[in-house]
Amino acid sequence: MRNIVTTLLLALAALLPLSAEPLVLENAHVRLAFGTGPEFRLLSFQEEGVEILPEGGSATHPWVITLLGPGGENPSLQPRFSWYDGGKAIAEDTLEFTWRLFLDGKDNWPVVMRVSLKEGAPLPVFSLEASLPEGWVITQTEFPRIGIRRTQGMKAVLPIGFGAEYPVEPSGQLQCSYPSCTGGMQLVLLHDESGTVFFSALDKKAAFKKFTVKSEGRQAVLIQETTASYAWSEGGHFSLPWDTVLGFTRKGWEETALAWYRPFTFETEWGAKTLKERKITPWIEHADLWLRPADATPEMMEAVREALAFYGKGTGLHWYYWHKHPFDTNYPDYFPAQEGFAQMVKESRKLGGYVTPYINGRLWDPANATYEALGGKEASCRKPDGSLYTEVYSSKAVNTVTCPASPVWQNVLKELNKRILKELGTNGVYMDQIGAAICEPCYAPGHAHAPGGGSWWPEAYRDLLTSMRNTFYRSCEAMTTEENAECYIDLFDMMLVVNSPHASYMKMVPLFPLIYSDRCVISGYTYIPWRLNDGSMDFISMQSLLWGSQLGWVNPQILMKEENRPQAEFLRTLTAFRKANHDLFFGGRFLGSLTPEGDNPVKNIPGYQESPVVMAARWSSVKGAPALVLVNMDTVEHRVSIEGREFTVQARSAVRISL
Repeated sequence: MRNIVTTLLLALAALLPLSAEPLVLENAHVRLAFGTGPEFRLLSFQEEGVEILPEGGSATHPWVITLLGPGGENPSLQPRFSWYDGGKAIAEDTLEFTWRLFLDGKDNWPVVMRVSLKEGAPLPVFSLEASLPEGWVITQTEFPRIGIRRTQGMKAVLPIGFGAEYPVEPSGQLQCSYPSCTGGMQLVLLHDESGTVFFSALDKKAAFKKFTVKSEGRQAVLIQETTASYAWSEGGHFSLPWDTVLGFTRKGWEETALAWYRPFTFETEWGAKTLKERKITPWIEHADLWLRPADATPEMMEAVREALAFYGKGTGLHWYYWHKHPFDTNYPDYFPAQEGFAQMVKESRKLGGYVTPYINGRLWDPANATYEALGGKEASCRKPDGSLYTEVYSSKAVNTVTCPASPVWQNVLKELNKRILKELGTNGVYMDQIGAAICEPCYAPGHAHAPGGGSWWPEAYRDLLTSMRNTFYRSCEAMTTEENAECYIDLFDMMLVVNSPHASYMKMVPLFPLIYSDRCVISGYTYIPWRLNDGSMDFISMQSLLWGSQLGWVNPQILMKEENRPQAEFLRTLTAFRKANHDLFFGGRFLGSLTPEGDNPVKNIPGYQESPVVMAARWSSVKGAPALVLVNMDTVEHRVSIEGREFTVQARSAVRISL
């Protein structure tokens, strides 16, 4: 009888959590505690006296890995499909947790997660490794996956365009893909009245990755998902090539981004130099206003003449529809240009404008004769099944995504840029999608990169752009692109930022200028609506100035209509103000938005949000002098206050206040 009781007690004990003390990492800032039971569990994550985990800790599985075996096996595995060997301290500041996979008939293929917390560091560091049988590769990872407490009123700030803030609801998910316009930087911020959670990759090579905030009731799971390069599994050992950090502070999201993300950017290729240290094409520095001509008609040219007379010399002209084919068709065959376009470029330059015509830097139309003649099919990115990535836009034409590592595609872009600069006599070239569109993993055999994801895509574009700059671009000729993937900011003279989402259920926030205002020239705010005189254009002009963007990017035919004269004049006023304050807007630092109190009516902006008519921003000049910039888009003056100081802002004007 005693043996039976003993057996039952031992069996029951095996089902219960072990009573051993938790594994703890702790310094003056952070305390993490991990369970020592039969399953992995993060028991506590406390920073600045605040627990960020759900009650009882987080049981979220910390990783998911997808593998490809030599016979085509393609399992997606997580800890429950493995044996857990538990955790241990391998150094005073590092814990190691090990799971064993059952592959190739053996159960001894370890997946290892390490968590480190250096003395004095506010951010614990997470890393992942694995050992694999011969012929196996890891193709996809979700790591880390960490569930935190979702609070009432919690909001997420994602690096989409300028920045986008969304409510974190009880269910659903928010996502951004890096590097692209839907994920320009490698971080996610969650904030509420208690402070801010910071989740970020420390990847100086800018590899493909996706950040997700997945709501599960009272928990929000932070996930970093990566399409792996096959090269990361060479020699039977996989290692995710960067660390990921998580932290909490009682500060707001703006202060948190400045304190914890901006210093990381200084260590990267793209963020190491300030605007003053870079060799920006000189005319770009003074292009405080951009116009967006579309088509090469006599009517459009007349509008360009009128607008240049109205706004003066130094205006940028981002010219669309100049080529012989309809937009988004027959790429990359743009020549011959429309009849008379070269003369329009010449006249625009004589009037003081600077012309950068549009091309697409990523797509190839398979219906174009050059696709077969030059080998577009072989130069295109391929999915694992061998099919091509294809995209369709408003033109309805099917375009394939070319591989930027392809020598064929690199040569196409080089020759196209040379021809535009030489034959048309432009001041530069605008290459769409490079800073905007997502990277695609490529599995094409024979391409100059390992199959899969990784950092080869941005590295290939960096090599291409650097080569063009060094071999045939002159110092007076500018490279520009659409959107603001951070890994390209040091290569382009200007980046057009217009794809930021805006809707009643979320709002745009200035995350990107907060980090990069002194390192990157940007223009735009959002796509310009066709109706300018309903308040939307005034709002766009105000916000563009406050956030440090070059103004305008508007069709001159629409802008110069008599019905839009008040908007044109307000834009001219703000352009003159920007031109007079380059010590702020070229090399100075944007330090955050402010909403003045006092006499500050709120106006509904169609298609955007409700906004006070007077808005403000905090700036620091090139020499470090602090300043406030206030803009009043209303037709009457307003007396407002910021932090107890009162200011009068005249109707439809901007003012700088030295602090």
